[in-house]
Amino acid sequence: MKLIPKEIKRRARASLTGYYTPAVSLTISLTLFTTALSLLVTASDLYASSVLLNQILYWVLYGITLLLSALLEAGLIRFLYSLSRKQPLRERGALFFAFRSQADTYILTYAFRYLITLIWFVPALYFYMHIPLVIDPADLPADLFFNIRMTILLALAALVPAVFLALPYCLATYVLLDKPGCTAREALQTSRRLTRGQRGRIFRLWIGFLPLCILGLGSFGLGFLWIQPYFHTAMGEVYLELSGSIREPEIKDVAFIQ
Repeated sequence: MKLIPKEIKRRARASLTGYYTPAVSLTISLTLFTTALSLLVTASDLYASSVLLNQILYWVLYGITLLLSALLEAGLIRFLYSLSRKQPLRERGALFFAFRSQADTYILTYAFRYLITLIWFVPALYFYMHIPLVIDPADLPADLFFNIRMTILLALAALVPAVFLALPYCLATYVLLDKPGCTAREALQTSRRLTRGQRGRIFRLWIGFLPLCILGLGSFGLGFLWIQPYFHTAMGEVYLELSGSIREPEIKDVAFIQ
């Protein structure tokens, strides 16, 4: 089976046709929720504390925030996956699906995926934590530019192993959505099996979104409200292609209720 990134993106655009408004609406809601969670953690001032225990607590809270955001993201992915299956969802509280359905399984799945990718950024994080939150231009720390340079270089170096390890498990969420009752381990193993021999093409699909991401940054992040649904729908198309799942007949005139 040959996965063609260009065809996958075409299918994703076709699936989103007529449903971009609810998709963007859910993405906005997801962004607002995750931003609010991050602001709550930042407002605690634990990171700026000189007490080691407070700094550890900050990163624990930050990790919890990541997992809660992941549960919300699973709700968005579920809606977009329903578009790929030609069965658009019609329900309230779509974002909170994972909270009421196998929340522990989704948490374990995302925790594993975050662990094997984010651990590579620990060296960059070490130097990042030595950069003051507030900098007085008249009294710059002697090692400021060194810490900034090392943070950037190590973060860029970490991208290679992080992406390489993320690829095998990129379909785990879709496995959980497609097979209710599946365990986190089974979802991860299934994703690894499905992507075997196709990871290079999936990587090319990801690279194909890079120009859009650059444009998204140029729009001060607003463009990601359209890019994120497009990307997740494309990955749903990848899962359907590799798993051999059958698309259901499309339901006409289905209204979405957020």
